Amino acid sequence: MNPETRLFAYGTLKRGSPMHEQLCRGVRAVLPARLWGRLYELPNGCPALQVPAAAVLGEATEEAEEDQRRLGEALHLPAPEYALEGWRPVTGQLITLADFAAAWPTLDAWEDASPGRPTLFRRALLRVERDNGVPITVWTYIVPHLPVGSRELATGEWPLPVALEVGR
Repeated sequence: MNPETRLFAYGTLKRGSPMHEQLCRGVRAVLPARLWGRLYELPNGCPALQVPAAAVLGEATEEAEEDQRRLGEALHLPAPEYALEGWRPVTGQLITLADFAAAWPTLDAWEDASPGRPTLFRRALLRVERDNGVPITVWTYIVPHLPVGSRELATGEWPLPVALEVGR
């Protein structure tokens, strides 16, 4: 079984973001990627992702080996079909991690995404698209229900791009 696993990072886990170096151990590659969803900023300033329910290919369990098996099975599933109306491109990074067993306990704890418990975030299997248009199946963290006070980031990017001042 291949010990590698893939994560779509759209916020605090992206390379260059505060927690990437601390939490993403054994990174083999980081590539630009995107998916269709809605990106939000939570009241605490952290990003959160919602995706169409039909886009979810599976959810995490409490067992890393089972999660890796689910990822392997999802690679062979046909691409899910769903309407893109109301959804936007969300940009992020496709991060290839060297060891799935070492990755998920730390990342799930950071995201407070404990499988089997009611938490804000869930780790789910989705398809993302690399810059070259090739789809790939990955794990990412989604939020099925947003807290009051969350605001949508219409750019699909976190942090928000800094606007340049005219004349400078």
